[in-house]
This record gives sequence, structure tokens and C-alpha cells, in this order.
Amino acid sequence: MKILIVSGFLGAGKTTFIKELAKRTKKEIAIFENEYGTSGVDGDILKESTNVNIWELTEGCICCSVKGDFAASVLTIANTVNPDYLVIEPTGVAMLSNLIANLSQIEYEHIRLMAPISIVDALSIERYKDEFPEIYKNQIEYADTVIFSKTENLSSEEKDKLKLEVSEINPNCKIITEHYSTLPDSFLDSLLLKYLDGAIEIPVKEDYEEMPDSFSLNDISIRSIERFIIFLENLIRGKYGNVFRAKGSFAIKGLNLRFDLADSRYQIEVGTDEISNKAVFIGNDIKKQKIREVFFENSRFIKIGQVNPFPPDKYIVFW
Repeated sequence: MKILIVSGFLGAGKTTFIKELAKRTKKEIAIFENEYGTSGVDGDILKESTNVNIWELTEGCICCSVKGDFAASVLTIANTVNPDYLVIEPTGVAMLSNLIANLSQIEYEHIRLMAPISIVDALSIERYKDEFPEIYKNQIEYADTVIFSKTENLSSEEKDKLKLEVSEINPNCKIITEHYSTLPDSFLDSLLLKYLDGAIEIPVKEDYEEMPDSFSLNDISIRSIERFIIFLENLIRGKYGNVFRAKGSFAIKGLNLRFDLADSRYQIEVGTDEISNKAVFIGNDIKKQKIREVFFENSRFIKIGQVNPFPPDKYIVFW
């Protein structure tokens, strides 16, 4: 799982940028959003606008007062939902350096940090500097890319002034003053290729036969054997993409079960001694989100329209 931090002050346009990033890169992106209060307003906007997952932490600051919960939540997402990309949208008054340090502690071969981004409101930059000088400087100093929002009506001279001001704080960052909606898709794609350590991932050219994809889920559950058999039948019929190999083991209502699917045939073994609570799927164009909905329907992962049976501190919404 690759983690991209998109920081910026309240009202800078982080949510709008993330929505554009998800739409134009066409990557499997989950959003981990932090808001103060008991409800995430930006979360509602994202749910209405694009097909992403949102894990909302609505109390406290993810890089400050609830560090332990935040790190544990990120690990939970990596080990269960396992999206290709996790975009973290911290509260507008977060210290970017603290957030990077927090995430660096849980980075390993399965979790890698991408080069962070800061969104800066070009029309409010003077207020940022006056009211939150330390946070303003920190969000620019530790960003790899600074993207200005609300620059549509600025002159070239005003944009040059913005670049100069940012470069004085962070001379090594990339500064974007043109609105990202006018930039090519390749620019947004590049933001998902550069890692925190400076390494750049080289995308694989798709000029040969498509290689199979592998997708796994941990800590899985399903409400009944009948429900699972229906899932397997739909799996071999292509409802979940072209899955030609799948296997795993887990418990259904206390009964251990192991399954194996290959070449449009499947086998279920009930009463096995050991289970892994894991399932692996191999194929092309796998509809990962639809599979997650099947295996997480009885867990903390809930669907839109359901009453949330858990406290509103953190949850994932599917649709």
C-alpha cells in the first residue's frame, strides 16, 4: 500500500484536489480523512462525488493527540482493505513533519510513503502566515510538491511572487501555480510515482499481454455458507472480474472452512483444523471493491445507508 499525504489549511481545496486525483488517475484510492467534531463534512462531499473509500477519524488530530490510534488504523487498512493507494487528508492545522514522522514508524515493505503534497490557497496565504506562521512554514518546508489553489484570476507577476515566497522556505520543492485541472493527466500520475526517499517508480508499459493481478484480504468473514457459495458462483461467472484462481480459509459461525477455485471450478472443505482468515484472488480486472463488500459485511466496514453500529471515531464507507 502506498501512502500519499495531501496537507493544507482549512478551505485550501484539499478535498477537491483529491477528488480530481482519484478521477483522473483511475487508481484504486482510499481516503483517510481527519476532521474535528462528530461528522466529516468533506467526507460527505467525497461520497457524493467519486467512488473512493473514506476512513474518517472525526475526533482529535491524527498527527498529535491520537497518534497510537492513527498508526493502528493505517496498519488495519493495509492489512485488511489493502488499497493500492491510501491518500491521507489531515486536518488543516496539522504539522506535516509530525505526520511524516508518525507514518515512517510503521513503514515496511508493504507500506511505502509517497512524496507529500501541500495545497496552498493563493488568496489566503498572507492570513496563513500571520495567524499560523509555524504551521504554514512546516506544511511548505516538508512538502515535495506545493500546489496553489484559486489562482485562476491571478496575473503572471502574482504567480511569480507566490513561487518566490515558497522557494525561500523550500527551494527543493516543485511549485505549481497553474490550476491542476488545466494540467495533463501525466502530471497527476507522476504524483503517485515518487516516494518520500526520492525514488521514482517506473510505470510498466502495457504493450504486451496483460499480466495477472493478485489481490488478498485478511481478517475476512461472511455471514453464512450459503452466502459464500453464491459468491463463488458469481465469481466463476465473472461478476467480480476475470478471476481464474482463488483460495483461502476462514471461519463461518464457528465452523472452519477452506476453499480453492481454479479454472471455473471450486472446492469447499468444511471442518479443517487450521485457518488463515485470508483469501487470495488472481486474475485480470478484479473488482476488488465488490469483493471487499462481501467479506467485510459483518465487520466495521459498512455500506452507505446502513446505521453505523460503531462509535463515529473511525470507519470505512463502501459504495
